Amino acid sequence: MSEFIKQKQIQNLTTDLAAKALDSQVVKKANNLSDVNAANARTNLDVYSKTEVQNMISGADNGFNVATIAERDALTGLKVSDRVFVSNDGDGKWGMYIVTAVTNGNGSTSTFEKVADEDAFSNALTKEAIKSSYESNANTNAFTDAEKTKVGHITVTQAVSLDTIESNLASTTTTANNALSTANSASTAATNAQNTANSASTAAANAQTAADAAQADADAAQTTANSALSTANSKEDLFTETREDFTNIIGEAGVPVNITLANDVAAGFEPLVYFNGLLVKTVTYSPGSPEISYTVPYVTETSDTVSVAYAYR
Repeated sequence: MSEFIKQKQIQNLTTDLAAKALDSQVVKKANNLSDVNAANARTNLDVYSKTEVQNMISGADNGFNVATIAERDALTGLKVSDRVFVSNDGDGKWGMYIVTAVTNGNGSTSTFEKVADEDAFSNALTKEAIKSSYESNANTNAFTDAEKTKVGHITVTQAVSLDTIESNLASTTTTANNALSTANSASTAATNAQNTANSASTAAANAQTAADAAQADADAAQTTANSALSTANSKEDLFTETREDFTNIIGEAGVPVNITLANDVAAGFEPLVYFNGLLVKTVTYSPGSPEISYTVPYVTETSDTVSVAYAYR
């Protein structure tokens, strides 16, 4: 190739490069990459911007560790969602707080909400906490020592039907009141008859007859009252209450366990079965028979005590 041709090619290349330097598609050194679309370039290069990186690590510098509540309140430059760990939040135990509101950027006007506490991790199941939680339920009340003392004054040691006793007493009281009312009426009639007898002999004879009749009614009423009283007094002799304890019993959970009592269960009285002092809900028995059975949701072992309180005639 001749030197002339080489020179012409170099000249043409120089011309083309000069034209390209003016092309908007060429990155120019003097522009220091300002003519590059930064967002598109980051996407193509798969890198994050400064703002994106700061947003991702913003949670790494929002935690504070102080010794007391006073030091927490003295913090400045806080922002919502900052977390503050307090070694002693007033009760000698640590607490974790989160900033929920900031009015002017300093801690004295920040609002803190406790999100964690040492008690929640180490003392949540104390006997005091369990008692308070249990008694906060509806229809759940504390059985106090004072109430236990009152119950201890009851000297009945065997199972009795208070409804039956109350019914018998109410019936006896009604009978006695009726007898008293009849006696009072008879007494009034006798007084009136006596007054009539004093007024006239004929009237006196008639009054005497009425008085005799009234006296007979009074006697009958007294007899009725005595009979009612005798019936009430004899109620105590109609049955005997007792309690029997059983051990060395083996039974499966949820399976009826049979027990033979020393006496037949009296009709009208439901036997009460206690498993280690707890009243058993499921009990099967037949009045006039010593055979009963109970069912509990756990295994009966030989060391368990089963007590049966019942009445027999």
